[in-house]
Amino acid sequence: MTPGGRGDGLRHERRFLLPALPRALAEGTASLIEEHYPAGTRLALRRMVSPVAPARPELSLSQCMGGDRTARVVLVERLRSEAYAALRRLPGEVLVWRRYPVRLAGWPCAVDVFAGELSGLVLALAAFGTAAEVARFPAPVYAVAEVTGDDRFGEHALARTSAAALARTVSEYGMLLR
Repeated sequence: MTPGGRGDGLRHERRFLLPALPRALAEGTASLIEEHYPAGTRLALRRMVSPVAPARPELSLSQCMGGDRTARVVLVERLRSEAYAALRRLPGEVLVWRRYPVRLAGWPCAVDVFAGELSGLVLALAAFGTAAEVARFPAPVYAVAEVTGDDRFGEHALARTSAAALARTVSEYGMLLR
């Protein structure tokens, strides 16, 4: 499930670069997300395993429909396991991260913590059903920057990003990775 409890359909998103995982979440439970990006497409095939129901992963297919500096619009569709298995065989990049649910400014959101080549990258994600909701959401006070309009922080780009490239990118926002 995405932040805000939105499943299928269109979703408006905002992303924020955080300096670290907020202390309040350090002992919390996180879902494990694996996304596969079939080569030559704008599709994302997601498998999300919740600590509450690890035997029943949530499977979905999404496509970024567009966006600007204020929001990304994403179309999401849930998948049956057979469809997921068939699409997963397509060649492409894979990105894995942990997602912590959190409320920011009263809104259900998520904090994503990356490992491996992207170790040290922490992003907050807020998802909304309408553009009006997007406009009402205030940026988290502890965010380094809003990166919604920076395509380098989209999952497709992150799946192809090296540690060195990520370090250069975050340094443009005045931040160093730990």
